[in-house]
Amino acid sequence: MSYNNEFKYYYWGHCLTRFKLDDTLCKELLKRGNLLKEDARPDLAGHIQKELRYTTDDIEWFLPKFMPVLSDYTGFMKKYYNKDVNVGFTLKDLWINYMKNGEFNPIHVHSQDLSFVIYLQVPEKLKIENKNYKGTDSAGPGGIKFLNGMNNNVFDITEVPVFPEENDCYIFPASLHHMVHPFKSDCERVSVSGNIEFIGR
Repeated sequence: MSYNNEFKYYYWGHCLTRFKLDDTLCKELLKRGNLLKEDARPDLAGHIQKELRYTTDDIEWFLPKFMPVLSDYTGFMKKYYNKDVNVGFTLKDLWINYMKNGEFNPIHVHSQDLSFVIYLQVPEKLKIENKNYKGTDSAGPGGIKFLNGMNNNVFDITEVPVFPEENDCYIFPASLHHMVHPFKSDCERVSVSGNIEFIGR
């Protein structure tokens, strides 16, 4: 996997980062996702009709390719929190979300130590709907919002709203609250999510 070691971070509390992944990796995730059969919904918070669990073989294929990104994230965590984070990783869960109009994810957290979301498909119709949204919500239709409390003090950063691009990958502590807003456009937004457990901390 080619990867340029550049990423963006959000200085606000939790260690939230955005990476740009290789297009080949993301296309293979989508290809493999389209072959999946196992329903992941019983273990998830989403109000989404189609959420499927990747196989053990898929996880074994994906984790080595994702390791450079995880290593950069934990290396940055050491600087961000001023704590040593010398750990190994186990990918405990990996699933794909096919989100259609009217569907959404309520405010929730994940299990394990770290979580991530990778955006494989962000349709043009949805981009236009989000751009044309008029209202006070900061993320808008199809956006994801990370939440660190509900304080609306102008000097406190309590939320990071994001409208993702294809191949974006967000990594964050699994305990960070987040939510995904519904949209109206007749299209399908596809993302992959996973949970990482630390080993040897």
